[in-house]
Amino acid sequence: MTFENAIRTQRTRKGISLRSLATELGISASQLSKIETGKSKLSVDLALEIAGLLEVPASVFLSKGRPSAGGRRTISRASQVDLQTTPGMRFRPLCTEFKDHEVLYWITTVTATNLEENGGWHQHPGQEFFYVLSGKVKLLSQLYETADLNQGDSILFDSEQPHAYVSVDGPAELLMINVLA
Repeated sequence: MTFENAIRTQRTRKGISLRSLATELGISASQLSKIETGKSKLSVDLALEIAGLLEVPASVFLSKGRPSAGGRRTISRASQVDLQTTPGMRFRPLCTEFKDHEVLYWITTVTATNLEENGGWHQHPGQEFFYVLSGKVKLLSQLYETADLNQGDSILFDSEQPHAYVSVDGPAELLMINVLA
């Protein structure tokens, strides 16, 4: 089932008209119709709002395909300490048992306090996401203004752009996810 069909299916299951849902969302019925027929893209924000109104998980609308139960599972134990170190950063890889990595998971500690301590600019294919577990970090970028992130903040960006991490007021710990292109 495509996300378009999923929206229509969930909406009709709940007995909600297209016009009524559109009004609740603050968009036109025409715009919602275009989303339901695949003629307009669905943003994550709108998918979250629709999911909330229809009381279903947003993944129902954002999934690219039907999930298959492949039985994959991996556990990373706190006692496993396989650190990788680069200038100004320490990486503890998570979920490393899979051989076909398209997504890499890390607990990362940023200790660099300036660009030079971080080893200069970094760039690699794909996207990078991180969530600040503790401390404060600055994400430096050649394309964007510096992003100051505190505990509980997160960011997703194109990692092909030159970027670097700098800790503020001591080490910062991040949950980092790299989606490889």
